[in-house]
Amino acid sequence: MNTSFIIAMLYCGLIGTSAFAQKKLDPSVDLNIERLKEIVAINSGSANIKGVNEIMGKIKPWFEELGFKVEFLKNPDGESVSAPMMVATYTGEKPEQISFIMHADTVFEPSSPFQKMEQKDEHILKGPGVIDDKGGIIVLLQSLRDYLVPLKSAGKKPKYTLMVEVTPNEEVGAIGWAKTFEDMSKKSWLALGLEPSFNMGGIVEGRKGNVWYEIRVKGKEAHAGVDHAKGINACDILADKITQIKKLTDYKKNITVNIGHIEGGQDKYNIVCGWAKANLDTRIPSPEARKSLNAKIESILKDAQIEFKIVDETAPMSTNSISKPLIKKYLDMIYKVEGKHYEAHVSGGVGDANHFARKGIAIIDGLGPIGSGMHTIDEEIDLRSIQTRAKVLTEFLKSL
Repeated sequence: MNTSFIIAMLYCGLIGTSAFAQKKLDPSVDLNIERLKEIVAINSGSANIKGVNEIMGKIKPWFEELGFKVEFLKNPDGESVSAPMMVATYTGEKPEQISFIMHADTVFEPSSPFQKMEQKDEHILKGPGVIDDKGGIIVLLQSLRDYLVPLKSAGKKPKYTLMVEVTPNEEVGAIGWAKTFEDMSKKSWLALGLEPSFNMGGIVEGRKGNVWYEIRVKGKEAHAGVDHAKGINACDILADKITQIKKLTDYKKNITVNIGHIEGGQDKYNIVCGWAKANLDTRIPSPEARKSLNAKIESILKDAQIEFKIVDETAPMSTNSISKPLIKKYLDMIYKVEGKHYEAHVSGGVGDANHFARKGIAIIDGLGPIGSGMHTIDEEIDLRSIQTRAKVLTEFLKSL
C-alpha cells in the first residue's frame, strides 16, 4: 500500500455538514494548491479571450511534463468568438480513447466585482472559478500524475489513449465546437467530465439539454393619453405570451422554462410601447421532451407581431445502460477513499459532456472537487477534496 493511498484513506467524511477526519493538509498537496491559486488569480471570463489564453498557457507545460502532446485548436467560428481549445493527448496501448472534459473559462468577466481569492480557513478557498472548473483541472492533473508516473517508471503505457480537452467558452454554450466535440466523441469509448461534484459530493450520470429562444415583438408607438387606441403595445403582447409560456414548466417531467431577460419601449410613461424582446431558456431531459415543448412554444408565439429564433441548443446527456456499471464502480471507489456513500444525479445544468453524448459511449460527469456556490460570489472549494477525488479517479483508471 503506497503512501498516497494511506493519506487519501485518512481523508474520510463529508465536506460541509461533517468534516474530513484529518484536520491538516498533507504537504504533498502543496503543489496542487499553489497551481490552483495561480490560475484562479487570472481572470478568465468567457469573453476575456486574453485571460483564457493565459490560463491555457499556464496549464500547457503541466500536461507536457506528464508526457502529453499538447496542441491548440482555433475556434471554427472565428478567433473573435473564443480563445483556442487546448487538446492534450497521451498515446496508450490501444487507440480507443478516454476523453477528459473540462473548461478554462468562468462566468466572472473583468467587470465582475468578484475577482479576488479569500482563504476562509486552512481547508476552504473562495474565488472565481475555483470550483467551476479550475479545481477540476487540478484534480485531473494530480490523478494523471499518480496514474502515469508509475507506468512510465515501469516502462509501460496506459491501456487506452488519453485525450484531455480544455474548452475556452463552456460557460456561454461552447459556441463553435459542436463538430469538434462530435469527432472527439466518435474516437472515445468513455468520456469523463471534471465539472464540480454534484450537491456536495455526488456525481452526474445525466444532464438536461437546453434550447435558448430570442423573442422580439414589434408594436406601434402612440401617445398613451391622446392616441392610446392607435397604438399596439409590444410589452402587453410579450407579457401575455410570457404568462402562457411559464405554465409549461413541469417539475415532475424535469422540464423548465425561464425568462432570463426582458426589455422594451422607451424609458417613458406616456408612450405606447413600440417594441419588446425577451430571452427564453428551456431545459429538457430528452429529445422527445424537446420536440413537444418546442411545438407548444411555437404555438404560443404564433403572432403577426412576433419574430423568434433559436440562438443556442444543446442535446440532453441522457442516462444509459453502458454507463451504469462504471458509475456504480466509481461510487464504490468514492466510498473506499472518503468513507461515505454518494449518489449519481441528473443535473439541470448543461455542460460540455452533453456534446459527447451519443449511442455507444459511456459518460460520467461531476468528477471534480467538492465545493459550493458556483456562478456566485460565494464560490468556494474544500481543498482536501482535490486529493481524495484525484485518488478516486486514479483508482478508477487503474481498474479499467
